[in-house]
Amino acid sequence: MDKYELIQREREILALLMRGWKNKVIARELFISENTVRVHVYNIYKKLGVNNRLAILELLKNR
Repeated sequence: MDKYELIQREREILALLMRGWKNKVIARELFISENTVRVHVYNIYKKLGVNNRLAILELLKNR
């Protein structure tokens, strides 16, 4: 994951996304707003070069 230059919070959110967690649950777990989660997810998508959660799973499965 280091090659994608994810910040710590993005790595935390990515781990929860990979568990299938929804934005609302992630926000509650990390004590941040849903909007903040959306911003981080958007940044994760851009850095990984994907456009949805399924694509993240496919990308990481094939690593």
